[in-house]
Amino acid sequence: MSCNLRRTTYGRPYSFRQQVSGQAGLLTVKRLCAICGRQHEQVHGVGRGRRSVNRNCCDWLAAGIALLLAWVASPAAAVDVWITAGDKSQLLAQQPDVVFQPGVGTGGTQISVVRSATFQVVAGFGAAMTDSSAWLLQNRLTQDQRGALMRHLFSPQTGVGLNYLRVPIGASDFTAGGFYTYNDNPPGGSDELQMQFSVAHDDAYIVPRLQEARLLNPALRLMGSPWTAPAWMKTNNSLTGGSLAQRWEASYARYLAEFIQAYEARGLPIDAITVQNEPLHTSNYPTMAMPSAQQARLIGDHVGPHFAAEGITSKIIGYDHNWDEPGYPLDVLSDPEARNYLSGSAFHAYAGNVSAQSAVHNAYPDKGIYFTEITGGDWATNFADNLVWYSQNIVIGNMRNWGQTAILWNLALDQNGSPHLNGCGDCRGVVTINSSTGAITYNEEFYVLGQATKAVQPGAIRIGSSTTAQINTVAFENPDGSRVLLALNPNPAAASLRLYENGQHLMHDLPAKSLATFLWDADGADFDNGGFDLGGFQQGGGSLDAWRVFGNRIGNVSASDEAVLHGERALKLYGQFTGAANTSGASQGVTVAAGEVVRAQASALVRAADSIVGTGNSALMKIEFYSQYGADRGSAEFLSESEVTLADGGTPPDTWLSRGLVAQAPAGATEARLVLQFVQPSGQSGAVFVDDVTFSAAAAADFNGDGVIDGHDLDVWQAEFGSAGPAASDGDGDGDVDGADMLFWQQAAFAQAISLGVVVPECQSQVMAGLSGLAVIGCGGRPGRRHRRCG
Repeated sequence: MSCNLRRTTYGRPYSFRQQVSGQAGLLTVKRLCAICGRQHEQVHGVGRGRRSVNRNCCDWLAAGIALLLAWVASPAAAVDVWITAGDKSQLLAQQPDVVFQPGVGTGGTQISVVRSATFQVVAGFGAAMTDSSAWLLQNRLTQDQRGALMRHLFSPQTGVGLNYLRVPIGASDFTAGGFYTYNDNPPGGSDELQMQFSVAHDDAYIVPRLQEARLLNPALRLMGSPWTAPAWMKTNNSLTGGSLAQRWEASYARYLAEFIQAYEARGLPIDAITVQNEPLHTSNYPTMAMPSAQQARLIGDHVGPHFAAEGITSKIIGYDHNWDEPGYPLDVLSDPEARNYLSGSAFHAYAGNVSAQSAVHNAYPDKGIYFTEITGGDWATNFADNLVWYSQNIVIGNMRNWGQTAILWNLALDQNGSPHLNGCGDCRGVVTINSSTGAITYNEEFYVLGQATKAVQPGAIRIGSSTTAQINTVAFENPDGSRVLLALNPNPAAASLRLYENGQHLMHDLPAKSLATFLWDADGADFDNGGFDLGGFQQGGGSLDAWRVFGNRIGNVSASDEAVLHGERALKLYGQFTGAANTSGASQGVTVAAGEVVRAQASALVRAADSIVGTGNSALMKIEFYSQYGADRGSAEFLSESEVTLADGGTPPDTWLSRGLVAQAPAGATEARLVLQFVQPSGQSGAVFVDDVTFSAAAAADFNGDGVIDGHDLDVWQAEFGSAGPAASDGDGDGDVDGADMLFWQQAAFAQAISLGVVVPECQSQVMAGLSGLAVIGCGGRPGRRHRRCG
């Protein structure tokens, strides 16, 4: 047996699922590998021309083409679904994936999504990191409590991924200490050139929390908004009320620029600023009146030119007040000097109608629309009604009226709506932090924002969608090509939605007064909620969202923090104590094509307390295959299964044990389903905990499961060669890693360089295009036999 080693250049990664037919142009390759156990001709240059080849090699490859065709079959397009229901029975709860079916379908309310109809680009969704919010996060939570809440707020992976925050420039009414600006002077003092400017106040707790948020979500953007200029700049020498004195307008422009530059120096770039929060309102907290004529002059003569001179690229946004006075932003935009520097206008929702945004957009369609403030409070405490109002006005209505942001008021307040100084005494934050215990309440504001940010990416484009009185909608296309539909059922009865796009449809029920999010692309159903923490924002925490639970009669299938390997919850499976036999557990599926290799991994723990040791109970992990996605367990669509025991009566207690399982999808399979199952033959008690669950399906040669067949897969094979048991590079699923598994890789790599429509393909060298500079190892010998390692 001989081994031939050849070295080649590293090529562009190849998406095995995406390219089904058609020969790619050949990359320049120095020598062709001895894939078939013999040397072949050298290939140079690029092109699609035929060459003479070794026919025996091609005959050998042709035998694998039928299997390769099955591997590259496109999976059924599937949809991720999250729902928040007005009765709180589902709170940002991820549903099992739904697969599109061909045709327009019948029944329900048809909602059509039209990708070709495009509108504004979305900047993001979020709230305000007020002084009060940051102070609570810093001073009323332990480090662990704060870390968990920040992850839930900002992490796109383990939270909702808020991606836009508004930051008051100085004090507002929601301030934990006294009123302040960044350049306060004693009476009679002034500082025209802003030499004394300092954001040191923010360094104590505002800046650290913003920096933490950006670490959790690098896509996070910030908008600055001032409630007042320093008192010495104002007509009444006070932070409350009054207006900006014209003599200090140039200095005020410097003040805003200094804020942007100070935050930039702290790793906090400012995406945009408004020049005055609520310019038509004054009160007994930091406020400042600013007529539209003054705002136009301030922007056109001072802020815009000064920013340009300083090289500041932050957007300048006008107005920043209620929907009921659209004449104000129209006045500012009508000024040619101000319009030259303005990026758009900002709106609040305390008065007026969201249609005002469209009125301003239609007058100046090249200028953006930003929604920047609304709050809930003790005057409106019905969760369902608030969910409907926010959805109709701030998420759906705002976006259908050209909004690029949807920003709520305080990110966090305590159980008393504090800290605050004057102003609103009964406002509600996106979350409530109990100032005594640190306990977190996730309010309706959190769920409304989360329904958007779980799916809508910054940079998404609003696209066309039909909307009705039964189901209100707005749709988006993300930068990665995935589509999103936000659908509200505002009515007191459940409704059925029929989502239609491009010749395919799906059906889904929406509970009464509920908001649903649908996210889909060309890929199949995935396993994106394998943990028991994601979506766990229900009171008490933990989640089995997206899992189908069965046999759960007394809560014997649950997400528990009693024993955790990684994360905050594990799956707890235990007996029912009824004296009867029972089978219970949870399952979740992915779409597959025949020939794909499916891998599952999980860790299990039997504790000494409440143990199954010595009983007949056991916990199993199964991979089941079905001919129809979403079919009932035990139905005629069931094809086959593989299983492994996670734990049983002989399992040593108090030790996490890892188990793996590999299976290959049979002919006709469209779904592979992971089943975690507790088997209780009699009334014996005991519990098993399961955590660290992974589940994936990939082409047999995609050993690292990244959707690309290249040299990195060969690295995995080399590392695992000779091992037994479940392994990533066990391509043929026979329980070991040997030369036959490498042949899977070789066949697939060859297939990348051929047209799958050709009966006898050419032996060309794109098989080498995926190698990461490593030697290609071709081993002689019959497939299926254990080979020695080449070297």
